Amino acid sequence: MVQITRRRLLEAGTALSAGALLTGCGSPFDDTTAAGGNVLEFVTFYTGPDGVVMQQIVDRYNEQSTGAQVRMSAPAYGGDYLTKLVTSTIAGNPPAIMALHNNEVPPLRRFLHEIDLASMSFAESDFGEGTQDLAVVEGRRLGVTMSTGPQAMVYNRRLFEAAGLDPDAPPQDAASFVEAGKALRDIDVWGFIREPATWMPWLTMNWQNGGELVDGDRALFGSDAAIEAIDMERRWVHEDGISPSQLLDGVQMGQQFQDEQVGMIFIGPWGLADMVKANEEGGKDFGVAPVPTFFDAAPAVAATSHIYCIPKQRSNDDWVHAEAAKFIEWVVREGSVTWAGSQAPSFNGVDAEVAASDDPVIAAMTTFVQEQPRARFVPYAPRWNQAFTYLINATQSIVYRNEDPVALMTDAAEQATAAIEGAGR
Repeated sequence: MVQITRRRLLEAGTALSAGALLTGCGSPFDDTTAAGGNVLEFVTFYTGPDGVVMQQIVDRYNEQSTGAQVRMSAPAYGGDYLTKLVTSTIAGNPPAIMALHNNEVPPLRRFLHEIDLASMSFAESDFGEGTQDLAVVEGRRLGVTMSTGPQAMVYNRRLFEAAGLDPDAPPQDAASFVEAGKALRDIDVWGFIREPATWMPWLTMNWQNGGELVDGDRALFGSDAAIEAIDMERRWVHEDGISPSQLLDGVQMGQQFQDEQVGMIFIGPWGLADMVKANEEGGKDFGVAPVPTFFDAAPAVAATSHIYCIPKQRSNDDWVHAEAAKFIEWVVREGSVTWAGSQAPSFNGVDAEVAASDDPVIAAMTTFVQEQPRARFVPYAPRWNQAFTYLINATQSIVYRNEDPVALMTDAAEQATAAIEGAGR
């Protein structure tokens, strides 16, 4: 548990100037890497505050580089981003370095160079447990995992005190989570508001309950573990009364939390700077803690990943490959502490420096870094976006409209399986 104190925030006020830059950054993707010149294209999905932080790191690299200069862009996020990369790669004009999520590596695997950690003077033990496995496809390491994005719980310490709860002892399991939620309802605020889509609590809870998402071409949303997990979320709304029954999107969720209408939410590390800024500029008292263990079958918390890969070039490939590898090694070694201002770095050589930082965002990122051993990631599956939509629709109907968990999760699994199987025909 990390307390984001106002004193620490005021001491580090100047370090937070980038926190106000919450818009996307980066130039339009031009599908070139200028391989014949001295510029490497580094294409990312960092369209928010993480883009601001990474641009600072890239600028530092360019100031000291005696070789290539790096030009970062952030052309899109989600399916559009992967489509742009696949299109440019097939056309023979990939960027020199691309940032990918773990489930985006397999579709590009035949276009990517194999990575040798030893050639960068790294060993797997230099990184958080399991983080480098995310870039291994069919036994080949195709990237370096710069960071992961595990979820954590942010809670309102002031509301906890008002509700008679100990702000230094946030909930750690299902029973204490519901207990805290009911105490918060007694002071007329919601105990918890969920992210209903991409980062819905069900992902973490299903994995904690021993569930999986897919097995080959088969979606497993209708398993006993999956149904038990979504039924717990349903009970929070319709039986325990700690969460609202109306559908809320991620922006509303965060805003209601900052408006002190709710005591607990789950966020990824990219949302941490907003909470720190609210403490500093709004006089809030938000703390950060691990997501509770709702089920104890397996350690788990939903997470994303940031993997840096080197595509094969049609021309000048040796030079681009060497310079891209040099950039990735430098960014991991020299940029990870700065990167902790927006994401949880995988390089454990900076853990102590992150924890001791005077920057309150970086210091609070320690909670997310420590969650990496529990991190679980959405696997690759064909037509996953379509399959995931069926899952989202089912979970929303169950949680918000109190519909039958067994019937809806079973139907969602069948629809998702048909979509995944259809991709191979």
